[in-house]
Amino acid sequence: MQDNLDLVIEGGWVIDGLGGPRRRADVGIHAERIAAIGDLSATPAARRIDATGKIVAPGFIDTHGHDDLMFVEKPGLEWKTSQGITSVVVGNCGISGAPAPLPGNTAAALALLGETPLFGDMAEYLAALQVQQPMINVAALVGHANLRLAVMREPAAQPTEAEQQAMQQMLAQALDAGAVGFSTGLAYQPGGVAGQDELDGLAQVAAARGALHTSHIRNEGDAVEEAVDEVLSIGRRTGCATVLSHHKCMMPHNWGKSRATLANIDRARADGVDVALDIYPYPGSSTILIPERAELIDDIRITWSTPHPECGGRMLADIAAQWGCDRAEAARRLCPAGAIYFAMDEAEVHRIFQHERCMVGSDGLPNDAHPHPRLWGSFTRVLGRYVREAELLTLEAAVAKMTALPARVFGLADRGRLAVGAWADVVVFDADTVQDRATWDAPTLASAGIEHVLVNGCPVFPALAGAQRPGRILRREPVASDFSQ
Repeated sequence: MQDNLDLVIEGGWVIDGLGGPRRRADVGIHAERIAAIGDLSATPAARRIDATGKIVAPGFIDTHGHDDLMFVEKPGLEWKTSQGITSVVVGNCGISGAPAPLPGNTAAALALLGETPLFGDMAEYLAALQVQQPMINVAALVGHANLRLAVMREPAAQPTEAEQQAMQQMLAQALDAGAVGFSTGLAYQPGGVAGQDELDGLAQVAAARGALHTSHIRNEGDAVEEAVDEVLSIGRRTGCATVLSHHKCMMPHNWGKSRATLANIDRARADGVDVALDIYPYPGSSTILIPERAELIDDIRITWSTPHPECGGRMLADIAAQWGCDRAEAARRLCPAGAIYFAMDEAEVHRIFQHERCMVGSDGLPNDAHPHPRLWGSFTRVLGRYVREAELLTLEAAVAKMTALPARVFGLADRGRLAVGAWADVVVFDADTVQDRATWDAPTLASAGIEHVLVNGCPVFPALAGAQRPGRILRREPVASDFSQ
């Protein structure tokens, strides 16, 4: 233990992230790491925080972010820090900050990321983040759509052998540069045209480097079981670790199918496939506006529209009525646009969340003019509504899902737990009052009950004027942990 500590968080209830019971202890920090845990009342420290009666936990790890370009455009990342997030995984759903497409190539889903031009390759992207100095820690996936757009002159076609090899080489370079894996967005174009050989080839490259594959599966509605099985089969054939992104079953006639999908996940695990999944704790999803969905889902809220920005925040049905057309035609007029789709069952979200391999990912879209409230409230909603009110899990078990489990899944060494020698990513919160405040109508309200957030030992919330941005670029490493899952 250091004779002199930079900071002592004293008197709190320590939840270490590994799922065990809380204990009363002080947490001492020196430089960027945890130096001591125990009774530190007599240990000199430059600064002390009184956490009496509060929870002291590892900083939360957002497994599913779309903040790739926000580190440049909106580097304060208040939507992260205000809910206790200290690390984020970006590059999800097949789209990432790099590599940039060939001239003339594009994809609708890229609009979710922001306005900044994409970076030439992953090395350039990570170097830019390093120079920028991120507010929180960031681990990056490389998007499958980006690979297609960067290699294929006809990205909606099937790749030639040369194009397939070029994508695999580009993926290998991205992984060697520091990406922790690759993501697919099989529900979007151009990723949706990819077949088994293409996906297996990429997964084999990732598996050979100990990296993983996360997937926005091909269908989250009528064919959700088949879509889950497709991604599990990639893991079976290639040995690539797999994460099913924001798992859900959309539209009422599919509610309940998670019983089957979760059982299939467990069978794959029994077969030796390293599988995990994540959810956001809401009954509505959000992505680009897809006109083909307009007549299938009754309740759709517009989050942004390029030709009609005045429609952000309004319901599609109301817009269609005003314009005197059906919802599909209104959607076509609004595009390119974003939308929230109310087609999920909260009880089913609860069931999925309780699965032992389920993590939490906000899937927040900070580039949206009127975002889904998950951007600002996912993690505090779990603590307030899922733990304190619904009692779906103990607080210790829920914290583990947001800390040590994702650290192990994504290979983030010495993160996600409070232990001597670990990086000092810490959140202090009031278990009795912590709560999301963001709503469908007021989606950017900061959460209640989060009192202090530290990233690598430095305070990031409440924000301090002129303070440094202390985040780091995270690489994938083997994580030794006694956290049993």
